[in-house]
Amino acid sequence: MKAQLPDIGKVSAKVLDEVVLPQLGRRRAEVLLKPQHGVDVGIVDLGNGKVMATTTDPIFIVPPYGWERSAWFAVHILASDAV
Repeated sequence: MKAQLPDIGKVSAKVLDEVVLPQLGRRRAEVLLKPQHGVDVGIVDLGNGKVMATTTDPIFIVPPYGWERSAWFAVHILASDAV
């Protein structure tokens, strides 16, 4: 069965493995924590003993909150994933 995109929400592990990950190209040694289903954080080795945590989450604007308050929530939700 072909991987199916959901109407809303996160993609399944099957979609990630069959559709998304094959498009990423060659694996790099600097990527210590690679993309994987259910994990919103990545770790990249920057060299000289430094690493960088990256995080992502789908965000949306809640109209009654407005842009500024919605942006505040987006930043804090993303930051909480990396802590």
